[in-house]
Amino acid sequence: MAPRIVHISKLLSLMLRHRPDEFGLQVDRYGFADLDEVLRAFQDRNSTFTLEDIKKVVYDGEKQRFEIVENRIRARYGHSFSIDLGLDPSEPPEFLYKGVDSADVDRLLSEGLAPDDRDYVHLSFDAEVAARLSARPGRRGAVIRIAATRAHQAGVHFYDCGPTVLTKHIPGEFLDIERGGGITSQNISQEENVSYGRRRRFSSRR
Repeated sequence: MAPRIVHISKLLSLMLRHRPDEFGLQVDRYGFADLDEVLRAFQDRNSTFTLEDIKKVVYDGEKQRFEIVENRIRARYGHSFSIDLGLDPSEPPEFLYKGVDSADVDRLLSEGLAPDDRDYVHLSFDAEVAARLSARPGRRGAVIRIAATRAHQAGVHFYDCGPTVLTKHIPGEFLDIERGGGITSQNISQEENVSYGRRRRFSSRR
């Protein structure tokens, strides 16, 4: 991905996922901001940024981080503040995966998965992808396997968000360690190049 596009994607994430007030943006309950105001915020930083630059990030990004609806733009996931996604719960595949620090495994298997600095827990479709997303310098990652079908049947809500799956909390009874799922940061390229491993669309429960 070109450095300019990476920079725009990171700036959009800061604006729409974490600190809209810092850029003078008004975000509604669903996370949407006015696209023209977002463009002005970009151009306050760098006058060469264009609307086409923003649209390229939105429409060409593999991770589908953002969406534009009727001249409004939002991050589709990854918020550190509460929003209403406007999504119905969906039926998940049998298993989903979460990359974690290996030092946290015992605690998570006991307490369950809950958001840390985000509004939702982000889950992957593939164990290998989760392992890659878990890797950080100087530590070994691990992978938690979620019995998603059983959790769904027990009332845990999962939300289809394109390349990733969101949920609020998964009790420890639905979690297990994925054996052989660890990976270190030396084994991977930059996280920008890792997809979430999307395999299929969910069927929505209406």
